[in-house]
Amino acid sequence: MNIIMKQEIEHLFETLKPVLEELNFIALEERELSQVFTYYLFLQQCGEDIMTNSSYTSEEILYSQYYWFVQFRNLYFSKIGYDSGIDQQAILLIEKISNELEGNVDWGLVEEFEPIQLCNNK
Repeated sequence: MNIIMKQEIEHLFETLKPVLEELNFIALEERELSQVFTYYLFLQQCGEDIMTNSSYTSEEILYSQYYWFVQFRNLYFSKIGYDSGIDQQAILLIEKISNELEGNVDWGLVEEFEPIQLCNNK
């Protein structure tokens, strides 16, 4: 399973020149947070275009969405603090993967994205 990494997302973004729906943006003044969230939104909103213009499959795009959302979530928690709504969104993404893959979730891969929580999320 290939996860679409930063360099390839940036290449696809330049190639496709998407206009992302601003309704999904949350106000992020921190540049790194904003960039990681944009990777997630791009994968979420432009999946069909990505498949048409690359060799990535729907499954790879789904797992990449989750990967980048987890990166965003973890960065957000470390920089701003815990937010239960963001945790809830991660759960909804797993449900989306499960639904779209008809329950055939690669739980080993999902677990690789989740760091061991050693600190309190307050």
